[in-house]
Amino acid sequence: MKRLSVLLVCFATLALTSCSLFNAAASSNTVAKASGQTCGAAVQGLYGSYRNTGNVDLSNPTNLNNALALATSYANLKQNKDNADYRKAFTAGLIASSAGLITSANATAFVDRLLATSGLSNINSQNIAQTASTAIAIANLLKVVNQ
Repeated sequence: MKRLSVLLVCFATLALTSCSLFNAAASSNTVAKASGQTCGAAVQGLYGSYRNTGNVDLSNPTNLNNALALATSYANLKQNKDNADYRKAFTAGLIASSAGLITSANATAFVDRLLATSGLSNINSQNIAQTASTAIAIANLLKVVNQ
């Protein structure tokens, strides 16, 4: 009887641990997908402006908000760049919300370029408009989806 009790306790502990790990992974994927969706929407907005004017005008409040959203998504992706599940969920969100600009064909190139972009580092709402490299970095990133 004592052996059966010990086995049941071990089984219950294993079951709870497995559920906790699964929930953490699912939660991480939800966060990654949401970050990818934010990134995709920002890229869509920035690309429309870039396509019309040929540059990224950071004096435009909409472009500033999109650039800040892009920088935030970049920071999240950069923190999780070695997590394959995070990248996969991020990419799925990116494709889903970019209105066809980012497809499965160019998503890997876009994510790789995003991770290699240094002009988006250390950007926040206070310094984004004054960072000249921000506009250049975003314009170079948008060239990946230029159609």
